[in-house]
Amino acid sequence: MFIKPKQVQAVFARCLIAGVALAMSPLLAASDKPNVVFMLSDNLGYGDLGVYGGGIIRGAATPRIDALAAEGMRFTNFNVEAECTPSRSALMTGRYAVRSGTTRAVPLPGIPQGMAPWEYTMAEMFKDAGYDTAIFGKWHIGASEGRFPTDQGFDYWWGFPNSTDVARFPTVLGFEEGLMPKFNFYEGTAEDGLDKAGEYSLASRPFVDDEIVSRAVAYLGDAKQNGKPFFLYLPFSLVHHPSLPHPNFDGKTGQGRFADALAEHDYRVGEILDALDELGLTENTLVVYASDNGPDRAEFPHIGDTGPYRGYLGTVHEGSVRTPMMLRWPGKVEPGRVTNDIVAIHDFMPTFAAIVGEELPDDRSYDGVNQLPFLTGAAPESARDALLFFHDSTLMAMKWKQFKLYLKRESPDREDGRYADLWAPEAFNVVIDPKETNNIAGDGYLWLLSPLLSEVLPFMYSLEEHGLIQPGADERTEGTVTIPFFKQSLVDASLDELKKQAIKKKLFELSGGLIGEDPSAKPD
Repeated sequence: MFIKPKQVQAVFARCLIAGVALAMSPLLAASDKPNVVFMLSDNLGYGDLGVYGGGIIRGAATPRIDALAAEGMRFTNFNVEAECTPSRSALMTGRYAVRSGTTRAVPLPGIPQGMAPWEYTMAEMFKDAGYDTAIFGKWHIGASEGRFPTDQGFDYWWGFPNSTDVARFPTVLGFEEGLMPKFNFYEGTAEDGLDKAGEYSLASRPFVDDEIVSRAVAYLGDAKQNGKPFFLYLPFSLVHHPSLPHPNFDGKTGQGRFADALAEHDYRVGEILDALDELGLTENTLVVYASDNGPDRAEFPHIGDTGPYRGYLGTVHEGSVRTPMMLRWPGKVEPGRVTNDIVAIHDFMPTFAAIVGEELPDDRSYDGVNQLPFLTGAAPESARDALLFFHDSTLMAMKWKQFKLYLKRESPDREDGRYADLWAPEAFNVVIDPKETNNIAGDGYLWLLSPLLSEVLPFMYSLEEHGLIQPGADERTEGTVTIPFFKQSLVDASLDELKKQAIKKKLFELSGGLIGEDPSAKPD
């Protein structure tokens, strides 16, 4: 089924906007603005860290990250998108990457892809709230003018815009110099622009995260003196292949370079935490640690571990889209709390907006939900129980409560493409069957298509209202999203009925109950 965006009725648009505005209303006083440090690992698997069942079992203990988890809230059902660029886009925008034209990794420099300048980013939101903003590390959602971090809300950046893979290009058989520009680090400010800051290569690769931390610690010292709240985004290069640890860590574990890289990564996180302590910033700083996606199986022996889950980077299986995440916020988030409720990387944007007292623009759709009440204990459960997973412009799967429903699956013949069609949807209970080896769809569980439809229809509404951004485009346009197994006629009928119900509800509200009946009233 192909969804073709079209103009939705104005009254329904107002209804949606009102709902978004209510959901985004701040739950904390605007004057109580914490600093925010967001650390993002690269291709770290669910089973790599000690606190998630890895650590020393993987050849390297991770005491600093494990301690951070104990000091805050640990999430065992944190969900991202299937690749680096989509996840980073979802983090920065609070929107499914399919909306933003960022469904695949940013390619070589000069190719017009990456996050559109039109998008309103997390950094821009923090700027509007009076924050200083900085990023040190891998951007990977824009590699051309107008799409760098300093174009999209960050005051300062040092790092590289592409995938870590590019460091290897000159070493592969047949590579010819001059066919493409050299890959570079960049450094600069939004005010003064960017300059090239050295070549990114295998020779510089082992020193990247040391440089990230050195610059971040210096920034924290300046921020302390400045006195303004700050948003510091630290997208590390580790443990993405090639797993080349700093010379101080090379051979340290005796278990190979991946274990050495994991040990270094833990150490670098600890350096950031130590700097916060030494500067007296810990008590008023919200710290998040997460991974952008699971490991790439092609990295062996430099490969991460997916723990109890199947799949790998680029698929929508749990091993790809379920990653470690922990959050520490002294005095606000209970230490030692562990949850298996569904939380998504898209949720950070509306949650941070609620924390700092900012309203998000009402001219677009958001897929993230405000999790602040859940984080602080004011709400007993996560604000979401479902999430959609896409590959390019195709809906691949949905997670709902303890179930995972697949509309397409990984192809057994990779030469025919990564994904293959299914003759019928597949369903798995990922709590009692984390490896997803027992398809229960044929055991009466096709009723799971009902909650899937209840998630898909609002998404379709939003497409009609706001459209999509095509890869490389600067603004929104019409586009298509493919949803297998759903007939267009059924979807159209469902949409029409829901539109009628939305209009009736809005009329009832605007009339003060004089027109129509309360659509939310339960029958006797």
